[in-house]
Formats: sequence, structure tokens, C-alpha cells
Amino acid sequence: MTLRIGIIGAARVATYAMIAPAAKRDDVVVAAVAARDGARAADYAATHGIARSFGDYAAMVNDPDIDAIYVATPPAFHLEQARLAIRAGKQVLVEKPFTLNAAEAETLLAEARSAGVIAVEAQHSLFHSFWSIAAQAAVDGIGEPLHIDAWFNAQVKTDAAEFRWDAGLGGGALMDLGVYPLAWVWAYGGWPLAARDVHFRRERQADAAFAATLDLAHGVTARVAADMAAPFGARLTVTGSMGTLTIDNPLAPQRGGHAITLETAAGITTVTSPAEPGSYDAQLARFVDLVAGRAEWPLPADHPLMSMRAIDLVRNQESKP
Repeated sequence: MTLRIGIIGAARVATYAMIAPAAKRDDVVVAAVAARDGARAADYAATHGIARSFGDYAAMVNDPDIDAIYVATPPAFHLEQARLAIRAGKQVLVEKPFTLNAAEAETLLAEARSAGVIAVEAQHSLFHSFWSIAAQAAVDGIGEPLHIDAWFNAQVKTDAAEFRWDAGLGGGALMDLGVYPLAWVWAYGGWPLAARDVHFRRERQADAAFAATLDLAHGVTARVAADMAAPFGARLTVTGSMGTLTIDNPLAPQRGGHAITLETAAGITTVTSPAEPGSYDAQLARFVDLVAGRAEWPLPADHPLMSMRAIDLVRNQESKP
């Protein structure tokens, strides 16, 4: 059976997060795209070989020839647009960050449960096989986690159409980039209980960079940071009672430059993982299996909500001048 996916939003992210991985499979087809501007949707469909386009979101999500929806618009619209899909009985994959805040996330997840449909977040980095190797390395040698450092920098285009420089649309370093380091911290230390020493650097209409110290359970601490004006780079370092685990490029190992380094009293070991399948391919595979009922989603059901709560926690503890 072929899963027929409709994309909400004629967005750049959909080209590499959905269209490219779907093209590698014979059980998935991107069947349609919808945008507020029908002409833009038609141009996007023609460019990317998508059979149908819509100038109305509701028309696409209610089409009986669409099985699932991928929401690829700015976060300010995720609640509204994912709701359309949920109310139409469609399964939904929502691009990160899941919503604008935790209250919206809670609402969306509750409505999905009530409707008996799937609503999950596209946290692609956590699906790469790289993570299972890293997890085993931690089990093998670092002992109990004591402190975690996680950061992700990427230069974001500064043209006027780039929503990431508009906090009102859900842009900014915390929402767009910081969602990843927060998820990486969760993988080794759980969600934060408190945030302190929080600093933002403001540019244009959003936070261009942020940094925060987090207090986790069992006395574990973490430092997270992101910068939308710095060259691409990402790293996670977990310092434990018996050693240190350093993960270079946990975001997208398929881009290269990734390595897992374990440093203990026994010495230093560095390993890599196969670049392919990439994180987006692995994410789509998991979604297809979830919709087909072949496997559970590998992240907890409340992961999108807890992720947004972590973002809210940092945002609400910003240091005042």
C-alpha cells in the first residue's frame, strides 16, 4: 500500500525533509501540496514533480486521496493547520518546533488523541542510526551523567522573506535551532526542571542567539546554546562520573563531519556511523511504519509537549538588563 502525503506549505524544508526521502521509496508518494497562494502551490508542484496543488489547505486535507499530512509552514501556523488535518481524520507529521508554545502543543496532542489520529513532531536528528551507537558508547564507559553541553549554530539567510528572523512567526535561535540541543540533552539527562543564566542576543525581529544553563534531575546540569549568525556546527558533550562522550554533528550525520569520541581511563576511542540512511530518510521510514501500524513511534507520546515546555522554560527565564 502506498502512503499518499500532502504537504501544507510550499516550503524549502519540505524539499529535503519530505520530498527527497519520499522519492527513494516505492511505498510513499508526495501526492499534493497546498499553499495560501494557489499560484505558488502550482509552481512548487511543477518544480518538484508533485501531481496536484491546492490554494486552500482545507480542500487538500479533506481530499479522500490524501492519507497523511506533513505541516511545513512556520510554527505560528502549526496549531491551526494541524488541526485541519486532525479534524479531517488524517495522520499528521508536524515540522519542528511542534507549535509556538506548550499550551498549543497540549491542545494539539489532546485533539489528536480524541480524534484517534497520529500527531508527531519531525525531530529528524533523533532518528539517525548514529544515536544508537552513541547511546551504547555512553553505556559502555562514562558512568552517571554529571554535566551536558549541547550547541547548534547555522547561518540563516537574512532576506526579508525568511520567517526565522520573525519571532511572531515562531522564528529565532531558540525555536529554530535550540529545539535540537534541548532534545539532545533530553536523550542523556531528561527534560530540564529549571533554567538560569539565560541570555539572548537580539537582531532584527528575533533572537539571533541564546545560551542557558539547565538544571536536570539528580543534580545533573546542562548548558545549551545556538546562534543563527555563526557558521554551521553542532556538538554534544556528556561528562560522566567515569568518562566523557563527545558527539560531533549529532544534527545530521549524513552531512559528514560526524564522530563519536569516548574518553575514559582506558583511553580514547573514536567511531563513526554509516552516513546513510540519512536522518530524514530514517524519520520518514518511522512515520510510514507508524501509520501502517507496524511499529511504535520511537519517541514518547508527550515528547512534543515536553520539548515546548523546555523552550518556554528558557524563554521565560531570560536575563533582564
